[in-house]
Amino acid sequence: MLTIAHLLEVLPDERMMNLSASARGREILAVTADSRQVQPGTLFVAVTGARFDGHRYLPAAIEQGAVALIGTRAPAALHADGVVLPEHAVYIQVGDSRRALALASAALHDFPSRQLAVVGITGTDGKTTTSSIMEAILAAATQSPSAPEGRVGVVTTVGARIRGRESETGLHVTTPDAPEVQAFLRAMVDEGCRYAVIESTSHGLHQQRVAGVDFDVAAVTNITHEHLDYHGSRDAYVAAKALLFRSLYASPAKPGIPRCAVLNADDAGSYAALLAVLHKEATLHGYHVPVRSYGMAGGRAQLDVAVDNVRYEADATRFDVQWWGGSFAVVSPLIGEFNVYNVACAATAALALGIAPAAIQSGVATMAPVLGRMQRMDGGQPFLSIVDFAHTPVSLERALVTLRPLVGQGTPGGQGRLIAVFGSAGMRDREKRYLMGRVSGRLADFTVITAEDPRTEDLDEICREIRRGVSEFAGADRFVIVPDRSEAIQVAVDMARPGDVVAAFGKGHERSMCFGEVEYPWSDQDAMLAALARRKDRDGFAT
Repeated sequence: MLTIAHLLEVLPDERMMNLSASARGREILAVTADSRQVQPGTLFVAVTGARFDGHRYLPAAIEQGAVALIGTRAPAALHADGVVLPEHAVYIQVGDSRRALALASAALHDFPSRQLAVVGITGTDGKTTTSSIMEAILAAATQSPSAPEGRVGVVTTVGARIRGRESETGLHVTTPDAPEVQAFLRAMVDEGCRYAVIESTSHGLHQQRVAGVDFDVAAVTNITHEHLDYHGSRDAYVAAKALLFRSLYASPAKPGIPRCAVLNADDAGSYAALLAVLHKEATLHGYHVPVRSYGMAGGRAQLDVAVDNVRYEADATRFDVQWWGGSFAVVSPLIGEFNVYNVACAATAALALGIAPAAIQSGVATMAPVLGRMQRMDGGQPFLSIVDFAHTPVSLERALVTLRPLVGQGTPGGQGRLIAVFGSAGMRDREKRYLMGRVSGRLADFTVITAEDPRTEDLDEICREIRRGVSEFAGADRFVIVPDRSEAIQVAVDMARPGDVVAAFGKGHERSMCFGEVEYPWSDQDAMLAALARRKDRDGFAT
């Protein structure tokens, strides 16, 4: 049971005066930063965002039965601004309301992460896939006759799974808000999980959504050009990612559970910067959390986990893993070098936790496809159709390079084209539109420029910025602008011939698209299958 008295012990910087004994004993039944969810017994936390100030809703929360309030503004300042609280209201002033939200949510659920071995995975690209690989490995490691599905839970931007059972996390999300994260962790404990995997985005880390999570292993895939519209600079973006690694020093050790930081030694964008952060934290705290590096063999000399002898085959990717305890072979259903890195990241984290190589081999070999990550769409067509989440210049380049060897498969002479369909989000980093256009103009045979969450920006202008990049490498006969995304996918499917590869990038797992300020239902998978069905009904895939 969480009372106001217990809450005050959890908040490190609370300012509370003249609280009666009876008020201290009041029970908190729920925690939220959404005033619409306030019911009797709820703790309401006022968070100030880009558009709304939660302090404005404090009086309404009291009227709806909130047992206590948290905010960052002093009572006198609230009163001067017209936010008047009744005398009986319990208002707790803190320095950081987002952190208070996370800590209060963790306390409400009795700090569930302290009863789990928790792996956090961050990076620009590959977080969801790596989280799913990690889940598969840990499931294989904990399978038994009484737990055939394993004893692991995972929270990603796609959804949450607890011992294999799916839960949605929303239409268009990053890391879920702190109350949801803690509720998922509590459910994992209640379901008998031993491990939790938390995909940790830069937004989620910066907004303290996982501040109440006690991480044991922190791993990074890479850090490239992304989300500068939100963070303001690359240094700020890296600092947000680094919060996951700093958290390794911020919570008490768990008996029998090792701690480790897992770094990509081949990634210039993250390796040196995160090493410096970890060194600073170690100096500050007087002890070192072990660091394990991974990468391709033949590069850096001091790798803890090295990938060697990579073979890309029609049905699988095969490679060897050399680690501090020996070596073992891996067979993965995932395609592309970037997925080799994703597997290496997950394998390094698993080895750091003491997971046996056999469980890593089994988990990687049998993992289910990841929604919207190099996902094959089959409508009976004689060409390859793919849906992938690539939405940055680097991830788009990697995706196109990965798909190039698949062009022309099954045709005489290996003839075919790589046809890319993508857009770029409005109200986000403008520079990447031109950069993504350059990537597609250089690496794709034909580009269809279209919508991807234009939000309140002018879609035609976004498309023109992408076109500027495409046209540096491709003539007018190698690209087209089709603003409607459904029509754009149809155009790509209609022009495809045997041996071609049609790939829709940017939406992946997402289930909505934003026009103006409204999220409309959307699925690239449904759009691709519908386009294939229309093509088949019209001409039977005649060439």
